[in-house]
Amino acid sequence: MKTTNALSRPLTLCLGLCLLTANAWSLERLYVKAGQTLRLDAAHSDWVYDELVLENGATLELDSSVPRWDLEARRSRIGNDVKIIGVGGEGEAGAVGASVDGQAADCRRGKSGAGAAHGGAGRDGSTLALTLGLEQLGSLSIDIRGGIGGNGGNGGSGQQGGAADKCPGADGGSGGDGGSGGDGGNGGNVRIYYSFLPESGLQGGVGKRITVISSGGAGGQPGEAGVGGEGAPGHYVNMRTLTGNRKWISGGDTGETGELGKAGRTGVKGQYMVERDLSRRIDELMLRQQALVPAATGAAPAQARPKSAQSGALEKTLSEILERLEALEKRIP
Repeated sequence: MKTTNALSRPLTLCLGLCLLTANAWSLERLYVKAGQTLRLDAAHSDWVYDELVLENGATLELDSSVPRWDLEARRSRIGNDVKIIGVGGEGEAGAVGASVDGQAADCRRGKSGAGAAHGGAGRDGSTLALTLGLEQLGSLSIDIRGGIGGNGGNGGSGQQGGAADKCPGADGGSGGDGGSGGDGGNGGNVRIYYSFLPESGLQGGVGKRITVISSGGAGGQPGEAGVGGEGAPGHYVNMRTLTGNRKWISGGDTGETGELGKAGRTGVKGQYMVERDLSRRIDELMLRQQALVPAATGAAPAQARPKSAQSGALEKTLSEILERLEALEKRIP
């Protein structure tokens, strides 16, 4: 028995230390000082913080390679002119089409320039879900625009036509087509689910304090058409004819210009929703009422007495008020 107790004590101590360590690691705090910028990497795309502090002018950047972010903070203090940026990355520019230099062999048509590559599509803005318990809220701007599409490459130039010999001068090669611009990325979507902490003193909706920029990214610019190669010039040759001893050999035509690329399409605007956690608000009001009634009447605590008709009527009234508040907040962006 003594041996069992002796073994159990170190085991209990070890388990206790493990639990304390786990609790210490669970206390997460995200803090950005005034005027500074912090970039969150992909490892924090789905995270719960015990405290979020963004001081005046702070910026929180989201890794543009992550399509969705789900961030929760049980206690949030947000200052004025705070920014959260999750703009989609820009599309890559299309490669330029290769030109064909020099002149083709005698009497040979010039080779055509290569067509250019199209620009890459811009990435979509981040989809962001924020769940915040607000202690302080100044002004917050969330920028989740779609990325700009990449520009199309320019078409390559055609080769000069081969020189005239006993044959007419050859035509120049055609220019390559320009690449089309990439489509702009779609704007991201934002959902903000918030509640006011009792000590915040905040009231009403938060729509006027939060600005969301979720426009689609602009399409990429079209690539320029490649220029056609010059035709070989004409010339005279010595040849006895009815009109004399010289004959004119015609030259070639300039190659056709390539096609201009098309501009990329603008991305679609994203959506956002701001919603208050009214169920939590009801719980807070009920707890306040339960605490006030015993203090005012000197009666036993609420847990020890049956719910009176007056208390039931009060709950109903609070519920109706909060339902009206919810309907009003949905009309306010």
